[in-house]
Amino acid sequence: MKTGKTITRRNARSGCLTCKSRHVKCDEKKPACLRCVSTKRICEGYLVVPQSVSSENELSDTERRAFAFFRSRTVHRVFGQQDAGDWISVFLYLGHNEASARHAITALASLHESLEPNNASTWIRKSPNHARNTAEVLALKHYIEAIKCLQSDSLNMSSKPDLTMILCIIFICFEQFRSGDASCIVHLTAGLKLLYWWRSYTNSYTKLKEYSRPMLELMNEKITPVLQRLRVQFSLCMDSRHALSNTGIELCLPAPAIPSSYTSLDVARRDFDRGMDYAFSMLEKKQVTKCQQPNMSPMTVLRRWKDTLDASDFVTEPDEVKDCIRKLLELYYHTSVIITGTYYTTEETTFDDYLETFKLIVTLTEEILEIWKVTSQQFSLMFSFDLGITPPMFLVASRCRDSQIRRKAINLMFQATLYRGIWRDQYSGLCAQRIVEIEEEGLKRIGESVYVPEQRRIRKISADIQEEKAQIVMHFVRWPYIPEADIMSTFIPLRAINI
Repeated sequence: MKTGKTITRRNARSGCLTCKSRHVKCDEKKPACLRCVSTKRICEGYLVVPQSVSSENELSDTERRAFAFFRSRTVHRVFGQQDAGDWISVFLYLGHNEASARHAITALASLHESLEPNNASTWIRKSPNHARNTAEVLALKHYIEAIKCLQSDSLNMSSKPDLTMILCIIFICFEQFRSGDASCIVHLTAGLKLLYWWRSYTNSYTKLKEYSRPMLELMNEKITPVLQRLRVQFSLCMDSRHALSNTGIELCLPAPAIPSSYTSLDVARRDFDRGMDYAFSMLEKKQVTKCQQPNMSPMTVLRRWKDTLDASDFVTEPDEVKDCIRKLLELYYHTSVIITGTYYTTEETTFDDYLETFKLIVTLTEEILEIWKVTSQQFSLMFSFDLGITPPMFLVASRCRDSQIRRKAINLMFQATLYRGIWRDQYSGLCAQRIVEIEEEGLKRIGESVYVPEQRRIRKISADIQEEKAQIVMHFVRWPYIPEADIMSTFIPLRAINI
Protein backbone atom coordinates (compact mmCIF):
# COMPACT_ATOMS: atom_id res chain seq x y z
CA MET A 1 0.00 0.00 0.00
CA LYS A 2 1.40 3.36 -1.08
CA THR A 3 1.63 5.92 1.67
CA GLY A 4 2.83 8.90 -0.38
CA LYS A 5 3.52 10.27 -3.83
CA THR A 6 6.89 10.39 -5.49
CA ILE A 7 7.87 13.97 -6.31
CA THR A 8 9.97 14.41 -9.42
CA ARG A 9 12.16 17.51 -9.57
CA ARG A 10 12.77 19.09 -12.95
CA ASN A 11 15.67 21.40 -13.58
CA ALA A 12 14.53 24.49 -15.46
CA ARG A 13 16.22 24.41 -18.85
CA SER A 14 15.47 28.09 -19.44
CA GLY A 15 16.94 29.40 -16.19
CA CYS A 16 19.87 31.80 -15.93
CA LEU A 17 23.41 30.46 -16.30
CA THR A 18 24.23 31.21 -12.65
CA CYS A 19 21.31 29.19 -11.27
CA LYS A 20 22.07 26.35 -13.68
CA SER A 21 25.65 26.14 -12.48
CA ARG A 22 24.40 26.11 -8.85
CA HIS A 23 21.70 23.53 -9.70
CA VAL A 24 18.95 25.63 -8.15
CA LYS A 25 15.57 26.69 -9.47
CA CYS A 26 15.56 30.03 -11.26
CA ASP A 27 12.59 32.42 -11.27
CA GLU A 28 13.71 33.60 -14.76
CA LYS A 29 13.18 37.30 -14.12
CA LYS A 30 15.02 39.60 -16.51
CA PRO A 31 17.46 41.22 -16.91
CA ALA A 32 18.64 39.50 -13.67
CA CYS A 33 16.77 36.79 -11.77
CA LEU A 34 15.59 37.62 -8.24
CA ARG A 35 17.38 34.61 -6.74
CA CYS A 36 20.73 35.97 -7.85
CA VAL A 37 19.87 39.51 -6.80
CA SER A 38 18.65 38.45 -3.34
CA THR A 39 21.81 36.39 -2.72
CA LYS A 40 24.07 39.21 -4.04
CA ARG A 41 25.36 37.18 -6.95
CA ILE A 42 26.02 38.44 -10.47
CA CYS A 43 23.34 36.91 -12.67
CA GLU A 44 25.16 35.65 -15.77
CA GLY A 45 22.07 35.98 -17.93
CA TYR A 46 20.26 33.54 -20.16
CA LEU A 47 21.45 31.41 -23.01
CA VAL A 48 20.48 33.07 -26.26
CA VAL A 49 18.60 30.57 -28.40
CA PRO A 50 19.30 30.99 -32.13
CA GLN A 51 16.42 32.54 -34.00
CA SER A 52 14.16 30.01 -35.63
CA VAL A 53 12.92 30.03 -39.19
CA SER A 54 9.53 31.24 -37.98
CA SER A 55 11.19 34.30 -36.44
CA GLU A 56 12.91 35.00 -39.75
CA ASN A 57 9.53 34.75 -41.48
CA GLU A 58 8.13 37.49 -39.24
CA LEU A 59 10.26 39.97 -41.16
CA SER A 60 8.94 41.51 -44.35
CA ASP A 61 10.61 40.62 -47.65
CA THR A 62 12.35 44.01 -47.63
CA GLU A 63 13.62 43.52 -44.09
CA ARG A 64 14.82 39.96 -44.77
CA ARG A 65 16.77 41.18 -47.76
CA ALA A 66 18.24 44.08 -45.77
CA PHE A 67 19.21 41.74 -42.90
CA ALA A 68 20.94 39.41 -45.37
CA PHE A 69 22.89 42.33 -46.85
CA PHE A 70 23.73 43.61 -43.38
CA ARG A 71 25.01 40.18 -42.30
CA SER A 72 27.04 39.55 -45.46
CA ARG A 73 28.41 43.06 -46.14
CA THR A 74 27.51 45.95 -43.88
CA VAL A 75 28.71 44.55 -40.56
CA HIS A 76 32.06 43.67 -42.16
CA ARG A 77 32.30 47.16 -43.64
CA VAL A 78 31.59 48.83 -40.31
CA PHE A 79 33.49 46.66 -37.84
CA GLY A 80 36.13 45.03 -40.02
CA GLN A 81 36.91 41.40 -40.67
CA GLN A 82 38.36 40.72 -37.23
CA ASP A 83 35.42 41.93 -35.15
CA ALA A 84 32.44 41.37 -37.46
CA GLY A 85 31.72 37.86 -36.19
CA ASP A 86 31.39 39.06 -32.60
CA TRP A 87 28.94 41.81 -33.58
CA ILE A 88 26.67 39.98 -36.02
CA SER A 89 24.87 37.97 -33.34
CA VAL A 90 24.39 41.07 -31.15
CA PHE A 91 22.82 43.14 -33.91
CA LEU A 92 20.65 40.38 -35.35
CA TYR A 93 19.35 39.28 -31.95
CA LEU A 94 18.18 42.82 -31.17
CA GLY A 95 16.92 43.25 -34.74
CA HIS A 96 14.66 40.23 -34.43
CA ASN A 97 13.33 41.22 -31.01
CA GLU A 98 13.15 45.04 -31.02
CA ALA A 99 11.21 47.07 -33.59
CA SER A 100 13.56 50.05 -33.29
CA ALA A 101 16.63 47.90 -33.98
CA ARG A 102 14.87 46.15 -36.88
CA HIS A 103 14.14 49.48 -38.57
CA ALA A 104 17.63 50.81 -37.82
CA ILE A 105 19.38 47.77 -39.32
CA THR A 106 17.12 47.87 -42.39
CA ALA A 107 17.89 51.57 -42.84
CA LEU A 108 21.66 51.15 -42.55
CA ALA A 109 21.83 48.10 -44.83
CA SER A 110 19.60 49.73 -47.46
CA LEU A 111 21.69 52.91 -47.46
CA HIS A 112 24.90 50.89 -47.70
CA GLU A 113 23.50 48.94 -50.64
CA SER A 114 22.52 52.16 -52.40
CA LEU A 115 26.14 53.29 -52.20
CA GLU A 116 27.50 50.13 -53.81
CA PRO A 117 28.74 50.55 -57.41
CA ASN A 118 26.10 49.65 -59.99
CA ASN A 119 28.39 47.06 -61.52
CA ALA A 120 29.18 45.40 -58.19
CA SER A 121 28.39 41.70 -58.10
CA THR A 122 26.09 41.94 -55.09
CA TRP A 123 23.92 38.86 -54.95
CA ILE A 124 21.39 40.80 -52.91
CA ARG A 125 20.35 42.86 -55.94
CA LYS A 126 17.33 41.11 -57.40
CA SER A 127 17.53 42.67 -60.84
CA PRO A 128 19.95 44.82 -62.85
CA ASN A 129 17.35 47.62 -62.76
CA HIS A 130 17.59 48.01 -59.01
CA ALA A 131 17.43 51.79 -58.58
CA ARG A 132 19.79 53.54 -56.20
CA ASN A 133 17.24 56.18 -55.26
CA THR A 134 14.73 53.47 -54.31
CA ALA A 135 17.19 52.09 -51.77
CA GLU A 136 17.88 55.59 -50.45
CA VAL A 137 14.17 56.31 -49.97
CA LEU A 138 13.74 52.96 -48.24
CA ALA A 139 16.68 53.71 -45.97
CA LEU A 140 15.32 57.10 -44.92
CA LYS A 141 11.87 55.63 -44.32
CA HIS A 142 13.20 52.99 -41.91
CA TYR A 143 15.58 55.49 -40.29
CA ILE A 144 12.62 57.72 -39.45
CA GLU A 145 10.64 54.70 -38.19
CA ALA A 146 13.55 53.69 -35.92
CA ILE A 147 13.61 57.16 -34.37
CA LYS A 148 9.80 57.09 -33.95
CA CYS A 149 10.01 53.72 -32.17
CA LEU A 150 12.70 55.07 -29.91
CA GLN A 151 10.56 58.08 -29.02
CA SER A 152 7.29 56.19 -28.60
CA ASP A 153 8.84 53.49 -26.42
CA SER A 154 10.34 56.14 -24.12
CA LEU A 155 13.29 53.81 -23.82
CA ASN A 156 14.70 53.68 -20.31
CA MET A 157 18.50 53.57 -20.44
CA SER A 158 18.70 51.78 -17.11
CA SER A 159 16.50 48.90 -18.31
CA LYS A 160 17.87 48.46 -21.84
CA PRO A 161 21.31 50.06 -22.03
CA ASP A 162 22.49 47.66 -24.74
CA LEU A 163 19.63 48.52 -27.09
CA THR A 164 20.02 52.25 -26.50
CA MET A 165 23.74 52.18 -27.26
CA ILE A 166 23.44 49.84 -30.27
CA LEU A 167 20.88 52.21 -31.80
CA CYS A 168 23.26 55.10 -31.19
CA ILE A 169 26.07 53.26 -33.01
CA ILE A 170 23.78 52.40 -35.96
CA PHE A 171 22.63 56.03 -36.22
CA ILE A 172 26.26 57.20 -36.26
CA CYS A 173 27.04 54.74 -39.05
CA PHE A 174 23.96 55.81 -40.99
CA GLU A 175 24.86 59.50 -40.84
CA GLN A 176 28.48 58.75 -41.69
CA PHE A 177 27.39 56.85 -44.82
CA ARG A 178 25.38 59.96 -45.68
CA SER A 179 28.46 62.10 -44.97
CA GLY A 180 26.59 64.13 -42.37
CA ASP A 181 29.34 65.37 -40.06
CA ALA A 182 27.04 67.52 -37.93
CA SER A 183 24.51 64.71 -37.38
CA CYS A 184 27.33 62.30 -36.54
CA ILE A 185 28.53 64.67 -33.83
CA VAL A 186 24.99 64.87 -32.41
CA HIS A 187 24.66 61.07 -32.18
CA LEU A 188 28.22 60.59 -30.91
CA THR A 189 27.74 63.23 -28.22
CA ALA A 190 24.50 61.54 -27.14
CA GLY A 191 26.24 58.17 -27.09
CA LEU A 192 29.11 59.45 -24.94
CA LYS A 193 26.67 61.08 -22.51
CA LEU A 194 24.80 57.78 -22.19
CA LEU A 195 28.05 55.87 -21.81
CA TYR A 196 29.27 58.12 -19.00
CA TRP A 197 25.87 57.93 -17.34
CA TRP A 198 26.03 54.14 -17.52
CA ARG A 199 29.50 54.03 -15.96
CA SER A 200 28.48 56.38 -13.15
CA TYR A 201 25.19 54.50 -12.61
CA THR A 202 26.92 51.13 -12.24
CA ASN A 203 29.78 52.30 -10.01
CA SER A 204 28.25 50.58 -6.96
CA TYR A 205 27.47 46.92 -6.42
CA THR A 206 23.83 47.70 -5.63
CA LYS A 207 23.27 48.99 -9.15
CA LEU A 208 25.72 46.62 -10.84
CA LYS A 209 23.86 43.51 -9.73
CA GLU A 210 20.75 44.62 -11.65
CA TYR A 211 22.45 43.48 -14.86
CA SER A 212 23.54 40.12 -16.17
CA ARG A 213 27.19 39.35 -16.86
CA PRO A 214 26.65 39.20 -20.66
CA MET A 215 25.07 42.66 -20.50
CA LEU A 216 28.03 44.04 -18.54
CA GLU A 217 30.53 42.45 -20.92
CA LEU A 218 28.72 43.85 -23.96
CA MET A 219 28.65 47.37 -22.50
CA ASN A 220 32.19 47.39 -21.16
CA GLU A 221 34.09 45.22 -23.66
CA LYS A 222 32.39 46.07 -26.96
CA ILE A 223 30.27 49.22 -26.89
CA THR A 224 32.59 51.36 -24.76
CA PRO A 225 35.71 50.79 -26.95
CA VAL A 226 33.76 51.54 -30.15
CA LEU A 227 32.48 54.88 -28.87
CA GLN A 228 35.90 55.82 -27.51
CA ARG A 229 37.50 55.00 -30.86
CA LEU A 230 34.91 57.07 -32.72
CA ARG A 231 35.56 60.00 -30.42
CA VAL A 232 39.28 59.85 -31.15
CA GLN A 233 38.70 59.65 -34.92
CA PHE A 234 36.25 62.55 -34.98
CA SER A 235 38.48 64.73 -32.84
CA LEU A 236 41.52 64.04 -35.02
CA CYS A 237 39.73 64.59 -38.33
CA MET A 238 37.85 67.69 -37.21
CA ASP A 239 39.19 70.55 -35.13
CA SER A 240 39.57 68.77 -31.80
CA ARG A 241 39.22 72.05 -29.91
CA HIS A 242 35.61 72.42 -31.06
CA ALA A 243 34.32 68.99 -32.02
CA LEU A 244 32.95 67.83 -28.67
CA SER A 245 33.46 70.77 -26.32
CA ASN A 246 30.71 72.34 -24.20
CA THR A 247 28.45 69.32 -24.53
CA GLY A 248 27.90 68.77 -20.82
CA ILE A 249 29.64 65.39 -20.91
CA GLU A 250 31.00 64.58 -17.48
CA LEU A 251 34.39 62.94 -17.06
CA CYS A 252 33.57 59.54 -15.60
CA LEU A 253 35.96 57.18 -17.38
CA PRO A 254 39.26 56.75 -15.57
CA ALA A 255 42.68 56.70 -17.15
CA PRO A 256 43.62 53.14 -18.12
CA ALA A 257 45.89 51.23 -15.75
CA ILE A 258 48.90 50.78 -18.02
CA PRO A 259 50.69 47.43 -17.45
CA SER A 260 54.43 46.84 -17.74
CA SER A 261 54.03 45.05 -21.09
CA TYR A 262 51.41 43.90 -23.59
CA THR A 263 51.01 40.38 -24.92
CA SER A 264 48.18 41.33 -27.27
CA LEU A 265 48.02 44.10 -29.84
CA ASP A 266 44.27 44.27 -29.31
CA VAL A 267 44.74 45.11 -25.62
CA ALA A 268 47.38 47.72 -26.49
CA ARG A 269 45.02 49.24 -29.04
CA ARG A 270 42.17 49.33 -26.54
CA ASP A 271 44.32 51.00 -23.88
CA PHE A 272 45.31 53.65 -26.41
CA ASP A 273 41.63 54.38 -27.13
CA ARG A 274 40.95 54.65 -23.41
CA GLY A 275 43.98 56.86 -22.91
CA MET A 276 42.99 59.22 -25.73
CA ASP A 277 39.39 59.36 -24.53
CA TYR A 278 40.65 60.25 -21.05
CA ALA A 279 42.98 62.85 -22.56
CA PHE A 280 40.20 64.55 -24.52
CA SER A 281 37.95 64.54 -21.46
CA MET A 282 40.64 66.15 -19.34
CA LEU A 283 41.50 68.71 -22.02
CA GLU A 284 37.88 69.66 -22.65
CA LYS A 285 36.98 70.03 -18.99
CA LYS A 286 40.33 71.47 -17.88
CA GLN A 287 39.64 69.91 -14.48
CA VAL A 288 38.17 66.80 -12.89
CA THR A 289 34.43 67.17 -12.34
CA LYS A 290 31.86 65.13 -10.43
CA CYS A 291 33.45 61.69 -10.83
CA GLN A 292 36.46 61.23 -8.64
CA GLN A 293 39.34 60.25 -10.91
CA PRO A 294 43.12 60.45 -10.52
CA ASN A 295 44.31 63.86 -11.63
CA MET A 296 46.84 62.48 -14.11
CA SER A 297 47.94 64.62 -17.04
CA PRO A 298 47.02 63.38 -20.54
CA MET A 299 50.65 63.28 -21.68
CA THR A 300 51.65 61.22 -18.64
CA VAL A 301 49.07 58.60 -19.58
CA LEU A 302 50.10 58.57 -23.24
CA ARG A 303 53.83 58.38 -22.49
CA ARG A 304 53.31 55.47 -20.10
CA TRP A 305 51.37 53.70 -22.82
CA LYS A 306 54.14 54.33 -25.38
CA ASP A 307 56.82 53.04 -22.98
CA THR A 308 54.83 49.84 -22.52
CA LEU A 309 54.31 49.45 -26.27
CA ASP A 310 58.07 49.81 -26.84
CA ALA A 311 58.76 47.19 -24.15
CA SER A 312 56.37 44.63 -25.68
CA ASP A 313 57.43 42.08 -28.30
CA PHE A 314 54.02 40.50 -29.15
CA VAL A 315 55.64 37.14 -29.90
CA THR A 316 52.29 35.40 -30.39
CA GLU A 317 51.13 37.77 -33.16
CA PRO A 318 51.76 37.03 -36.87
CA ASP A 319 54.70 39.07 -38.17
CA GLU A 320 52.72 40.95 -40.86
CA VAL A 321 49.91 41.88 -38.48
CA LYS A 322 52.34 42.77 -35.70
CA ASP A 323 54.42 45.07 -37.90
CA CYS A 324 51.43 46.86 -39.42
CA ILE A 325 49.36 47.40 -36.30
CA ARG A 326 52.38 48.42 -34.26
CA LYS A 327 53.23 51.12 -36.81
CA LEU A 328 49.60 52.24 -36.80
CA LEU A 329 49.65 52.55 -33.02
CA GLU A 330 52.89 54.54 -33.16
CA LEU A 331 51.37 56.72 -35.87
CA TYR A 332 48.42 57.56 -33.64
CA TYR A 333 50.65 58.13 -30.63
CA HIS A 334 52.68 60.82 -32.41
CA THR A 335 49.45 62.34 -33.71
CA SER A 336 48.11 62.47 -30.15
CA VAL A 337 51.29 64.26 -29.01
CA ILE A 338 50.51 67.10 -31.44
CA ILE A 339 46.84 67.24 -30.47
CA THR A 340 47.60 67.28 -26.75
CA GLY A 341 50.37 69.85 -27.08
CA THR A 342 48.31 72.30 -29.15
CA TYR A 343 44.88 71.84 -27.62
CA TYR A 344 44.62 75.21 -25.90
CA THR A 345 46.47 77.25 -28.52
CA THR A 346 44.71 80.18 -30.14
CA GLU A 347 47.30 80.53 -32.89
CA GLU A 348 47.80 78.18 -35.80
CA THR A 349 51.52 79.05 -35.96
CA THR A 350 51.94 76.90 -32.81
CA PHE A 351 51.82 73.85 -35.11
CA ASP A 352 55.06 75.00 -36.74
CA ASP A 353 56.94 73.76 -33.65
CA TYR A 354 55.98 70.16 -34.54
CA LEU A 355 57.65 69.95 -37.94
CA GLU A 356 59.80 66.91 -37.06
CA THR A 357 56.79 65.06 -35.62
CA PHE A 358 54.82 65.78 -38.80
CA LYS A 359 57.71 64.29 -40.82
CA LEU A 360 57.74 61.17 -38.62
CA ILE A 361 53.98 60.71 -39.05
CA VAL A 362 54.28 60.85 -42.83
CA THR A 363 57.20 58.37 -42.82
CA LEU A 364 55.24 55.88 -40.69
CA THR A 365 52.27 56.20 -43.04
CA GLU A 366 54.46 55.46 -46.08
CA GLU A 367 55.72 52.30 -44.36
CA ILE A 368 52.16 51.23 -43.49
CA LEU A 369 50.96 51.66 -47.07
CA GLU A 370 53.87 49.53 -48.29
CA ILE A 371 52.72 46.74 -45.96
CA TRP A 372 49.16 47.08 -47.24
CA LYS A 373 50.36 46.71 -50.82
CA VAL A 374 52.01 43.38 -50.04
CA THR A 375 49.24 42.03 -47.82
CA SER A 376 46.22 43.91 -49.18
CA GLN A 377 43.86 40.96 -48.76
CA GLN A 378 44.75 40.57 -45.09
CA PHE A 379 44.24 44.24 -44.27
CA SER A 380 41.51 45.15 -46.77
CA LEU A 381 38.75 45.12 -44.17
CA MET A 382 40.64 45.19 -40.89
CA PHE A 383 40.27 48.81 -39.88
CA SER A 384 36.81 49.88 -41.04
CA PHE A 385 35.71 51.08 -37.61
CA ASP A 386 39.24 51.28 -36.38
CA LEU A 387 42.67 52.78 -36.98
CA GLY A 388 43.43 54.12 -40.45
CA ILE A 389 45.73 56.64 -42.06
CA THR A 390 43.15 59.33 -42.85
CA PRO A 391 42.88 61.15 -39.47
CA PRO A 392 46.66 61.53 -39.04
CA MET A 393 47.19 62.43 -42.70
CA PHE A 394 44.42 65.01 -42.63
CA LEU A 395 45.96 66.52 -39.51
CA VAL A 396 49.32 66.81 -41.30
CA ALA A 397 47.83 68.24 -44.50
CA SER A 398 45.72 70.84 -42.70
CA ARG A 399 48.01 71.80 -39.79
CA CYS A 400 51.55 71.41 -41.13
CA ARG A 401 52.34 74.43 -43.33
CA ASP A 402 55.50 72.94 -44.84
CA SER A 403 54.48 72.69 -48.51
CA GLN A 404 56.33 69.45 -49.28
CA ILE A 405 55.23 67.56 -46.17
CA ARG A 406 51.55 68.51 -46.43
CA ARG A 407 51.41 67.66 -50.14
CA LYS A 408 53.01 64.30 -49.43
CA ALA A 409 50.26 63.65 -46.85
CA ILE A 410 47.60 64.49 -49.45
CA ASN A 411 49.19 62.10 -51.93
CA LEU A 412 49.14 59.33 -49.35
CA MET A 413 45.41 59.85 -48.80
CA PHE A 414 44.84 59.56 -52.54
CA GLN A 415 46.93 56.38 -52.69
CA ALA A 416 44.84 54.67 -50.00
CA THR A 417 41.81 53.78 -52.13
CA LEU A 418 39.92 51.96 -49.37
CA TYR A 419 37.74 53.30 -46.61
CA ARG A 420 39.75 53.64 -43.42
CA GLY A 421 38.20 54.55 -40.13
CA ILE A 422 34.99 56.56 -40.53
CA TRP A 423 36.33 58.71 -43.37
CA ARG A 424 36.87 58.00 -47.06
CA ASP A 425 40.56 58.63 -47.73
CA GLN A 426 40.27 60.22 -51.17
CA TYR A 427 37.42 62.58 -50.22
CA SER A 428 39.41 63.71 -47.18
CA GLY A 429 42.33 64.22 -49.53
CA LEU A 430 40.23 66.50 -51.71
CA CYS A 431 39.26 68.60 -48.67
CA ALA A 432 42.88 68.84 -47.55
CA GLN A 433 43.95 69.78 -51.07
CA ARG A 434 41.44 72.64 -51.12
CA ILE A 435 42.71 73.89 -47.73
CA VAL A 436 46.23 74.08 -49.17
CA GLU A 437 44.98 75.87 -52.31
CA ILE A 438 43.08 78.49 -50.28
CA GLU A 439 45.91 79.12 -47.83
CA GLU A 440 48.70 79.36 -50.42
CA GLU A 441 46.80 81.27 -53.11
CA GLY A 442 48.77 84.38 -54.18
CA LEU A 443 51.63 83.81 -51.72
CA LYS A 444 55.24 84.13 -52.83
CA ARG A 445 57.18 80.90 -53.22
CA ILE A 446 60.76 80.51 -52.07
CA GLY A 447 61.89 77.48 -54.03
CA GLU A 448 59.23 74.84 -53.28
CA SER A 449 58.25 76.40 -49.96
CA VAL A 450 55.46 78.86 -49.13
CA TYR A 451 55.15 80.58 -45.76
CA VAL A 452 51.50 80.90 -44.72
CA PRO A 453 50.99 83.77 -42.22
CA GLU A 454 48.56 83.42 -39.31
CA GLN A 455 45.78 85.48 -40.91
CA ARG A 456 45.75 83.21 -43.99
CA ARG A 457 45.50 79.93 -42.07
CA ILE A 458 42.12 78.23 -41.82
CA ARG A 459 40.42 75.66 -39.64
CA LYS A 460 38.16 73.01 -41.11
CA ILE A 461 34.77 72.90 -39.44
CA SER A 462 32.87 70.30 -41.43
CA ALA A 463 32.41 68.81 -44.87
CA ASP A 464 29.29 67.36 -46.47
CA ILE A 465 29.53 65.12 -49.53
CA GLN A 466 26.80 65.73 -52.12
CA GLU A 467 27.38 62.81 -54.45
CA GLU A 468 24.24 63.55 -56.46
CA LYS A 469 25.81 66.92 -57.34
CA ALA A 470 29.30 65.42 -57.59
CA GLN A 471 30.71 67.85 -55.03
CA ILE A 472 31.83 68.33 -51.43
CA VAL A 473 30.73 71.39 -49.45
CA MET A 474 33.43 72.33 -46.94
CA HIS A 475 32.81 74.91 -44.21
CA PHE A 476 35.68 76.62 -42.39
CA VAL A 477 36.72 79.73 -40.46
CA ARG A 478 39.78 81.95 -40.73
CA TRP A 479 41.59 84.04 -38.15
CA PRO A 480 40.47 85.42 -35.74
CA TYR A 481 39.18 82.10 -34.37
CA ILE A 482 36.28 83.26 -32.23
CA PRO A 483 32.71 81.96 -31.94
CA GLU A 484 31.43 85.01 -33.81
CA ALA A 485 33.79 84.45 -36.77
CA ASP A 486 32.19 84.17 -40.18
CA ILE A 487 31.81 80.62 -41.47
CA MET A 488 32.94 80.39 -45.07
CA SER A 489 32.09 77.69 -47.57
CA THR A 490 33.82 76.25 -50.60
CA PHE A 491 32.63 73.71 -53.15
CA ILE A 492 34.99 70.90 -54.15
CA PRO A 493 34.18 68.90 -57.32
CA LEU A 494 34.48 65.12 -57.07
CA ARG A 495 36.89 64.97 -59.97
CA ALA A 496 39.66 62.57 -60.88
CA ILE A 497 42.52 62.59 -58.40
CA ASN A 498 45.47 64.52 -59.79
CA ILE A 499 48.15 66.05 -57.57
